[in-house]
Amino acid sequence: MFTKINSVYFKSTAVLMACAMLLMSFTMPGETVVLKAGTVIPLELTSTLSSKTARAGQIVSFRVTSDVKADNKTVIAAGTMAQGQVTHVKKSNLLGIQGELEVNIQSINAVDGSVVYLSGNGINDEGSNNMVISIVLTVLCLFGFLINGGNAEIPAGTQCNAMVMSNAEINL
Repeated sequence: MFTKINSVYFKSTAVLMACAMLLMSFTMPGETVVLKAGTVIPLELTSTLSSKTARAGQIVSFRVTSDVKADNKTVIAAGTMAQGQVTHVKKSNLLGIQGELEVNIQSINAVDGSVVYLSGNGINDEGSNNMVISIVLTVLCLFGFLINGGNAEIPAGTQCNAMVMSNAEINL
């Protein structure tokens, strides 16, 4: 009879332990917050870009300068890297024609790893236009056409804002 009681205790203890292990193996779902469309994300360019060396389609990195919050919870941490792309490059030319450079910001990863798509004006620059000087010198001494225009350059640390394109659910 003692062995029967011992086995009942043993079986019930084994069942309780199995249930506890099963429940502990599942993580409870975290809170979900919505990052609303139009939320501003402050960014800075991580490296200098020049119309002399950049090419259209080149991927460019930006860094978030301060935490982005939704419902008082951080959904994109400061220091997170965002991606942009060079969309327009025009090299400076003879006759004083200026260089041009344009970069659009595309996406960033939230704290849960989900991709958040961004929109905004991006950043752009134009080099110095030396066309008038080039034409005048060409008329006066025939060698003015050799004057190049200035290259467009966007220095590292240039700050800009991007906006969240559409509502995004972030799991915390």
